[in-house]
Amino acid sequence: MGVTLSTNSALAPISFASTVIGFISFAFTLATFLNVFWSNLLTFFSAPTEIHDYLSNLKQGLYEERTHLRRARRRDRRKSVGSRTREKDAGIRSFTRGHSQDEDVALRVMRETIKHMIRQFRALERPFLRDRAGLAREEKGYADEDEVEWPDYYRTDYRECGFRERFVWLRRKNDVVNLLEGLARVETRRIAKEVGDVAMMVRDLGRDLADMHDSVYGLEQRLSRVVGIRRVD
Repeated sequence: MGVTLSTNSALAPISFASTVIGFISFAFTLATFLNVFWSNLLTFFSAPTEIHDYLSNLKQGLYEERTHLRRARRRDRRKSVGSRTREKDAGIRSFTRGHSQDEDVALRVMRETIKHMIRQFRALERPFLRDRAGLAREEKGYADEDEVEWPDYYRTDYRECGFRERFVWLRRKNDVVNLLEGLARVETRRIAKEVGDVAMMVRDLGRDLADMHDSVYGLEQRLSRVVGIRRVD
């Protein structure tokens, strides 16, 4: 007595659909694996160029952004001191002081962010430095350099890229890219703040000009009543 298989059963379409879905899933998985493998392979062979380019650009961007934030802090301090000296009205003075405190908080947050990013960058950069440069950096100490400008940071001496450096770069490239993206966000916030400061300066200048115009007009009116001077537009 044999077993007869029917090809017209209701399970045949379901089985076929599941088979197709399985092949499609396998194809996507294989394509993802090949994409990741190919990307890692390119990163491995491009490591000598990428290490220098990525780290140098990130280093320059971080230290330039730190310099910009320091200048902005000094500029805001001078501006806040000058505004408190010039303003006579209590309401305007309190508004200026509150705005200055908000700016100080924003700058402080950005400075702390850049400081932490610099520390992360130094930890990522250390395996690629030459032994002499790495020992010099460790002796100076990273934590104490935040308030000092070091020109030699822009002239980094990286070691020759061997298999060890290639594998390390393969693991740390994503962290470097994340730092670059974070630096771009901080730069955008700083630029937006500076644009807002310029807009406020223009608004204050327009208000001062309007007040000056009203004062001149009032003076002309008083003079016209005294000596008969008439304004000619």
